[in-house]
Amino acid sequence: MRYFILLALLISSSFHSSAQYHIMFSDNYPPYNYLNEEGQLVGFNIDILKAIDELYDSDIFISGGHWNVINEKLKSEKIHAIGGFNYPGSPAKEFIFTRSAINTSHCFLYNSDHIKNFSLEYLRTQKKPLVALWKNDVLIHYVLSINPSTEFLFFNNYQDLILSLDRKDVSCIISQRVGSKFYAEKLNKDYIEATEHRILERNMGFKVSEDSQELATLLNNGLEVLLANGEYQKIHDKWIADYNRGRNDWRKYIRVILITSALFLILILLLITLNRILQIRVRNRTKDLQEQLEVNSNIMFQLEKQKTRAEENDKFKSAFLANMSHEIRTPMNGIIGFAELLKSDDNSHAEQKHFVGIIQKSGYRMLDTINNIIDISKLESGVETPKYDIVNLAGMMQELQNFFNNEAKVKELTLIFNEQLIVPVEFYTDEYKLNSILTNLIKNAIKFTQKGYVEVSYTITEAMAEFIVKDTGIGIPTEKQASIFDEFVQADFSHSNGFEGSGLGLSISKGYAKLLKGDISMESEINKGTKFSVRIPNNNIKVG
Repeated sequence: MRYFILLALLISSSFHSSAQYHIMFSDNYPPYNYLNEEGQLVGFNIDILKAIDELYDSDIFISGGHWNVINEKLKSEKIHAIGGFNYPGSPAKEFIFTRSAINTSHCFLYNSDHIKNFSLEYLRTQKKPLVALWKNDVLIHYVLSINPSTEFLFFNNYQDLILSLDRKDVSCIISQRVGSKFYAEKLNKDYIEATEHRILERNMGFKVSEDSQELATLLNNGLEVLLANGEYQKIHDKWIADYNRGRNDWRKYIRVILITSALFLILILLLITLNRILQIRVRNRTKDLQEQLEVNSNIMFQLEKQKTRAEENDKFKSAFLANMSHEIRTPMNGIIGFAELLKSDDNSHAEQKHFVGIIQKSGYRMLDTINNIIDISKLESGVETPKYDIVNLAGMMQELQNFFNNEAKVKELTLIFNEQLIVPVEFYTDEYKLNSILTNLIKNAIKFTQKGYVEVSYTITEAMAEFIVKDTGIGIPTEKQASIFDEFVQADFSHSNGFEGSGLGLSISKGYAKLLKGDISMESEINKGTKFSVRIPNNNIKVG
């Protein structure tokens, strides 16, 4: 039914498309309507009217001026309406007031560097508190009803009103909430806080000449449409929402917390699934060993070797789960701990922003762990298949260099990309899997290199692409090199102590190289560095 109503409103607007209306706004009432630094009339009310004008193609002319001047123009019928008008307490015969576009209110604002927690009780108990405000009898009577000994400072502009809070003798100010917070931000006064106690709430809309009944109808209908189609909320979020939130508005953080909780639940399910897969694998291998023992006792040596390998896999599983437990607990401790800190009212805005940054960083770390588990699970289950298409290998290498430059600079490492040979050719492979292989190798090289350089060399021919990632890092012990590509195996848990990671990157890289009909090899010397070589053939299959 709502859509039929909207359609009827749109059809009715066509009868007024030839009309031209002139609507004016105050040019000094931010963020509702004001002149920006370029001298343009902007703000919430301006965007609302422009949206209505675009909706009906009504040819509305918008301009700004001093409040007293534009009111005189409306009285003398030189314009058709005024926008951003706070409704009076009683109707006026010569004017039409449209439905409310937005609700405004006043509140107390205070300097949090001078007063830790301002409240009505604080104002009530002060001896001769000094309160700054625009001269308004309603607000003056309200404050005197709280504390009859209150003294006042009067200002006629927002900037001076906000600046008065730098005076230690000023207890607080009373001002229009959104406008005051706009100026506080503009003046970089992040220590100015607003109370949630709101007073003198008023509705703001359009004041229309009595002779412009069609314009009043158009504005009312337009506001109804904007509220229904979601455009009103977009404009409100753009101009008003940030200034109308409380000090500890959980809407800033609830999305981060919900996403983190969802990721945690997904990770638990993945770990349970992976544990089940590993248990089935161990059970099946043990069963195979038992069957072979029953068939032929002459191959006992081989069976014993297979049994030992199965037991080692079980140990690897336990080590992997222990490592995953660490990889989960570490970011989750950060998420839970700093989410708990966000509950406190004593944190500054900068501290809250820092806490959210830590929560986000921990979430990204958990996401990397989840992605690795998903990739290795696909490889283990055999459902992963390559998707071949033309790949711009030179462009990919440039993107990798740009991506890792900053990470290398942070560790004061030299990151070198050497283009040894590039033959212009259409190269077909799976871009995601090749990018994943190189990303894992370069990331590991930077992670395990404390000083020196990381060098990436590459050669591209018609038949083959070869990539070499060389570093001057800690190296891999000789006895560990044979198993470095096995699933769930790190080179040495004690050897790599202090380095974050699930230990799945090289296993995934080996699996992807095999899927792409290529190979990956490694040379390493302890405390001197490691070199990985990757060879990927050109799978010259054109994708239709």
